[in-house]
Amino acid sequence: MKKIFLYLLILPLTGLAAAPVKKSVRFIYLVSKDRERNAEYEAAIAMAAQNIQAWYKKQMNGYTFRLNDPIVEVVQSDKNASFFYSNPHGANKDNWGYNNAFDEVKRLLGVRHFDEDFTYVIYSDGPGNSGRGGSGVAIMPEDDLLGLVGKHPQQKEINRWIGGLGHELGHALGLPHPKDMKKHDAAIMASGIYHGRYPDIAYLTAEDKQLLSHSPFFFNDAGECIAGDENVVAQFNYAGGVFERRQNSKTKTIQWVERTTEKNSFVFTEKQTVAEYYHLKSVNRNIEIRIPVAGGQSTISSDGGKTWRNFQTMARQVNP
Repeated sequence: MKKIFLYLLILPLTGLAAAPVKKSVRFIYLVSKDRERNAEYEAAIAMAAQNIQAWYKKQMNGYTFRLNDPIVEVVQSDKNASFFYSNPHGANKDNWGYNNAFDEVKRLLGVRHFDEDFTYVIYSDGPGNSGRGGSGVAIMPEDDLLGLVGKHPQQKEINRWIGGLGHELGHALGLPHPKDMKKHDAAIMASGIYHGRYPDIAYLTAEDKQLLSHSPFFFNDAGECIAGDENVVAQFNYAGGVFERRQNSKTKTIQWVERTTEKNSFVFTEKQTVAEYYHLKSVNRNIEIRIPVAGGQSTISSDGGKTWRNFQTMARQVNP
């Protein structure tokens, strides 16, 4: 691997950087104010990114996520390393590291959840041991950096930490834990990162593969998206964005995508269709929405459809 692929920039910027590759997974190395940029960490992040990319490709029969060019972007924080996992940020202490690091890369790079163009993996050198992934962003602490270079004090096996990346990236891409954790104990989204299971024993479940088959971030070597062409067969506009009912040209399956004016993207399955409305269920949020077929007042539920409240007024576009 040539080192030229490991470097992009250190903020603050001194000039214009090349535009990131759209529909890619961007790997960010967040360097704290009181820490030195570590070339060994950069090389390890790039290695892990390529390793897990190849693993997903094997699991998904030739389709996998794209990497940015260069693979690792380096950003300099003005916060000390101890800040990230000690500064209170939310009710759950285990989430402080994620929340603080997210706010920092949001400030420095404009990272956001549910970005329609990018999925993000952030490696922070802040001391911590609680990696988190979801909503298009995975954030990994210093423990994972130490693990990737074989210097973790307890777990020396590097594959354990690449598997951990695969797990949290899976969450960022919208994969949940298996419903039957006992049956799928060795799955990457369960305990497949432990006990020497990654890469040969760990696997994606059938449900994982089904979800990723709709991902706009998975491509084959010819540059064809796994989801195939999706034709918009119905469109509903509202003040803050649009809901699109899409039919896959290959599988004929239906999927809904909400695109907001802030360029966020949310995916829904079509849970039920009746004469009066479409009933949608969010892929990775506890949200259900009912949209009137002819347009009008939509409703939303966050308790599995037990109760509903008014959401947005939808205007159906005649010829989407």
